[in-house]
Amino acid sequence: MRKLSSKFNCEVQKVVKEDNVFTVESSCGTYKSYHVIVSIGRMGKPNKPSYKIPPSLRSPVGYNLDKCGNGENVLVVGGGDSAIEYACDLSDTNEVTLTYRRNDLTRPNPTNQEMIYQYVEDDRVTLKLGVDIEDVESVEGQIQVNYADGTHEVYDRIVYAIGGTTPKDFLKACGFTLDELGEPIFDENYESEVKGLYLAGDIAFASGGSIAIALNHGYRIVSHILGK
Repeated sequence: MRKLSSKFNCEVQKVVKEDNVFTVESSCGTYKSYHVIVSIGRMGKPNKPSYKIPPSLRSPVGYNLDKCGNGENVLVVGGGDSAIEYACDLSDTNEVTLTYRRNDLTRPNPTNQEMIYQYVEDDRVTLKLGVDIEDVESVEGQIQVNYADGTHEVYDRIVYAIGGTTPKDFLKACGFTLDELGEPIFDENYESEVKGLYLAGDIAFASGGSIAIALNHGYRIVSHILGK
């Protein structure tokens, strides 16, 4: 049985294939493999709102759950799978509102759509749909969110989950071919035009994916590698 090993806090610079073997060059060294799965999200370079965030609010404003605590009044901004999963996860220990500029949550996968409306029905998450945010400002140490409909609310923290950009240069360095929109090209098995090089996770979605679907990617890719 082959030993499974892990390396953390390593930055991958590029992936090169020669003689059917991949060479993965990283800050921790060089690794060889017959197959490579690039499984990353887009939130490493998240989209930011069009309005400016005051410097005094940089600490309570984030783009993931890293700095979130318990017992806070949190606003999650976004209408995709990540936004829903953030809101539902935070609601276990916080008061959570999910806001989205459109009137309906149509982007998330069916499982997440069902989940968010169940959380709303159970009074665990509050929805504020169909309205844009004009700007945010600091008021007595909290965040005042000014909405386009003339209303405003005060929160302890904001989490923006409004997507991210494709790390094009990194994907090119790994050997992926990009389409005219700058998105990676792959087939139904998530294999790129380079045999043995796969893509999984949020990066395989133009508008962001979900944890559940990303896990399905892994199953599909491993099955393909094993020839099942």
